[in-house]
Amino acid sequence: MELPPPLRALEERLGHRFAVPAILVEALTHPSALQGKAAPAQEKEAAPSPDKLPDNERLEFLGDAILQLAVTERLYVLFPESPEGRLTPWRASLVSRTQMARLASELGLGDLLRMSRGEERNGGRTRSSILANAMEAVFGAVFRDAGWEIARAVVLRLLEPELARLHAAPEEAAGINAKGELQELLQREGKEAPRYLCLREEGAAHDRFYEVLVTWKGLELGRGTGKSKHEAEFAAAAAALRSLRKEGAS
Repeated sequence: MELPPPLRALEERLGHRFAVPAILVEALTHPSALQGKAAPAQEKEAAPSPDKLPDNERLEFLGDAILQLAVTERLYVLFPESPEGRLTPWRASLVSRTQMARLASELGLGDLLRMSRGEERNGGRTRSSILANAMEAVFGAVFRDAGWEIARAVVLRLLEPELARLHAAPEEAAGINAKGELQELLQREGKEAPRYLCLREEGAAHDRFYEVLVTWKGLELGRGTGKSKHEAEFAAAAAALRSLRKEGAS
């Protein structure tokens, strides 16, 4: 199977040429494409029809795990002295749906997706959730095509600017994103912003410990700890995001 120029260009941007091109097409096949007449995508001339390929949900499931492991390993190496309580919110920021949708937009995945005409009319090519899913599916596709080392390299290459920014200024680079993402998520449901409450502050001046609670509309969303109030707030926001995503998936 020969991929058309738009998908070859995507391979260049990813830094990986697929040995099995159909895996990339699968990664770009939205579930709606199998439920109705597919809207034309840029690669339609050379790719098989959607009903001959599965959608990208299984590759998304796989790609999410690849993404998590690649970022976890990289943070573990970059910050050898940082405890789990600091690494967790940083990882949450780097692998967030917002981050994945941004990468997908930069790679132009929206224009390459196979989806139903109805989904396309409803703005599917620019919807953040669909773009984030497609990005994770592409990671899964690279893994299936070439294995862990290549998939890891693709993930880290795309996230290198964010990793570099995080390494240079850990709290400012990742924590703010976690808090901002939580606020954005909650404000879709109502205008009230999350509130952060310091529950505990102890230790010597040079070695402080803080515990922070984040609430929304009187409900506890998550708790976090850190060596500064800001760090504890970031950890609480990341914990709240993980809890909300788990609830949304159940």
